[in-house]
Amino acid sequence: MMEQMLMQMMDQMNKQFEKIDGHFDKIELRLDGIDQRLNVMDQRFDGMDQRFDGIDHRLDKVEASIESLRETVENNATEFRSHFKHIETKLEHHDKMFALLPRN
Repeated sequence: MMEQMLMQMMDQMNKQFEKIDGHFDKIELRLDGIDQRLNVMDQRFDGMDQRFDGIDHRLDKVEASIESLRETVENNATEFRSHFKHIETKLEHHDKMFALLPRN
């Protein structure tokens, strides 16, 4: 009788352990799914990082081009001012020459 009770208890314990094992299997499957999703997310984030690095590189080029254009515009403005000053000086010289010529 004692042996029979012991066997029943062991059977019940085995059933409980089987249930627990089943729960652990389900948890393990869910964790595997979460791991897979996290790996996919990591890959996507890596791709985004690469794209952002590319965008940063392109923006650096745009900034360099803008700076170059700014310098060109400033240089052209300086040249134009110098050129206009030269033309103005020539015109003043011509005005003085015409002023010296006798008028009829």
